[in-house]
Amino acid sequence: MAIELTTDQARLIPRLRRRWPGADVRAHQRPWGVIVEVRRDGRTVSLTALDGHGRIEPARSIPRAA
Repeated sequence: MAIELTTDQARLIPRLRRRWPGADVRAHQRPWGVIVEVRRDGRTVSLTALDGHGRIEPARSIPRAA
């Protein structure tokens, strides 16, 4: 299933790149939309869900494991 991002969803990608400079931003397509994962130093630091209806679930920072 192909998904086309809305303008707001597409603008999110450069905002994540600015928030996490030097991090690897990856997109994982799912049947319901896309998960945008931000990775730095081999670990996930943020996740954001973009659904096929144009909604954006807020980015969630992943706390460092103890």
